[in-house]
Amino acid sequence: MILGVHSATFVKNWHEDVKPYIYLCKKAGYKSVEVSLLGQTPSGAKEIAKLANDLNISITCTTGLSNEEDISSSDPVTQQNGVEALKRAIDMTSIMQAKLLTGVVHAAWGISNSMGKNKEDKFKNSSHSIKKITSLLSEKNIKLGIEPLNRYESDFINTVDEGIRLCELIDHPNVGLLLDAYHMNIEEKNMCQSIEKAGDRIFHFQVAENDRGVPGSGSLNWPKIFNTLKKINYEGFVSLEMFIQANVDTSKDLFTWRNIEDDPYEAISRSFNFLSEYLDA
Repeated sequence: MILGVHSATFVKNWHEDVKPYIYLCKKAGYKSVEVSLLGQTPSGAKEIAKLANDLNISITCTTGLSNEEDISSSDPVTQQNGVEALKRAIDMTSIMQAKLLTGVVHAAWGISNSMGKNKEDKFKNSSHSIKKITSLLSEKNIKLGIEPLNRYESDFINTVDEGIRLCELIDHPNVGLLLDAYHMNIEEKNMCQSIEKAGDRIFHFQVAENDRGVPGSGSLNWPKIFNTLKKINYEGFVSLEMFIQANVDTSKDLFTWRNIEDDPYEAISRSFNFLSEYLDA
């Protein structure tokens, strides 16, 4: 497994230059950085790719769709906006020389106006839209990871079972799942059984403690989680996605109203010491 850090651990707004943070992640011992495509430009993506190559750091990408780009919508114009947004995200991922694009790629982030109703329509609309980009995924050799979110952040795909169902409807080898321990801790009856059920559909795995802080500082059973990942022979990226900074521009998007950890670099360093020691065991 390849340990990485999500850039959202550091950034104070989505347009911030992430290159200084790539240096910090390298310094802390990580081998990959997950870059949010929100606010990125093609020229900036090229700079990130060059820096990552110079530092021998792997890049993974993540993005989300706006309400105007909601591919689960029944409005054809909104669906097409979302398809075009995903195509741009795939192109940007390719510019960064990354092979993995994950996140809220199946619907708009947040609670929709339907408030959990019309899920069958959403499954149909979302799967139909993603099928339109599978040829581009194949052409660029990029995998797409759909992320189930907890009930407070989405009213569509909340559980691993729902994520698997959407993948089955799309039925393409380049489309799978991003599983996040934080969301799973809220939604899954048994997180490890759900990991086993997802199996080789897991393209990416994100970690944070139950409060979205440093792993190992709270109540999650990390030995059992990682033993399960090893049991299914998962060898992909494990990204630290901590949302820990209050009173910055991104706080409202991440529901962070107090500092979960006081210093981002110290938090990723503590996390690396915990995670790498266990993974090497």
